[in-house]
Amino acid sequence: MPESIDIIFSRLLDCYIEIGYNAKLCSIRFARSGNLKEKKTHETTLELERYFQGEKIDFSCDIDISHLSPFTQKVLGETKKIGYGRTITYSELARNIGCRGARAIGGALARNPIPIVIPCHRVVAKNGIGGYSAGVGIKTRLLELEKSKANNL
Repeated sequence: MPESIDIIFSRLLDCYIEIGYNAKLCSIRFARSGNLKEKKTHETTLELERYFQGEKIDFSCDIDISHLSPFTQKVLGETKKIGYGRTITYSELARNIGCRGARAIGGALARNPIPIVIPCHRVVAKNGIGGYSAGVGIKTRLLELEKSKANNL
């Protein structure tokens, strides 16, 4: 349970983003409820807001994923290395960490408590977009945002 929560609204995604903090960033959640009020008290919140406005951001925050299994931490650590505007497949990510199971990679990515900062949306299926815990529509919009901006960098 986060000690504090910031909230921003993303026009791109047409939803609120709840950003949870303890001593470090610990959660990002997409919320469709309309009764939320924006609150911006942390630098990472401002970075996320700029990201949703189309700015390429190298997130500067410390993250807390210590409650996750060592395997999931390894998958998310490798996922964090995927560059803005780039994608890799589940099987490529599996090979990068010495794992033979692309399904295991998908399961670990589904447990990502900090999407966007740990860019699990950049991992796609060989023959399509793959899944996303917040929905394929959100994943598609994130990839389109990054692709359009990466072409201009």
